[in-house]
Amino acid sequence: MMSWSGGGMMCDPRAAGLAEWRIERIAQLISPNDEQRTALENLRAASVKAADMVATACPDELPVSATARLETIEKRLDTMLAAVKTVRPAFDAFYATLNDEQKARINNGGSSRWGWHGWRGN
Repeated sequence: MMSWSGGGMMCDPRAAGLAEWRIERIAQLISPNDEQRTALENLRAASVKAADMVATACPDELPVSATARLETIEKRLDTMLAAVKTVRPAFDAFYATLNDEQKARINNGGSSRWGWHGWRGN
């Protein structure tokens, strides 16, 4: 097998969830009340779980054959989807606790502030 540095973005645990600093940034933006703090902690826990899923699913080395590499990529993508499905309900539950002003702060926080440089989606 050839040496491999973790697969880049698809093996970066931060890609699956909200990294710790993003959770802290959200807290700074909204000044959460007790209910929101609880929902934010649930989001943090889901994000940690998602990051762990991604980290453990990535091989240390890239397989040599093209077929095996494609299988590895498919497994990583499946894991990424499962990780997103772990974070999404917690995020939705947290977001539902926010008032309109808090939602606007998060929505207008700017993609570069969240670490998604180059992200163009809304």
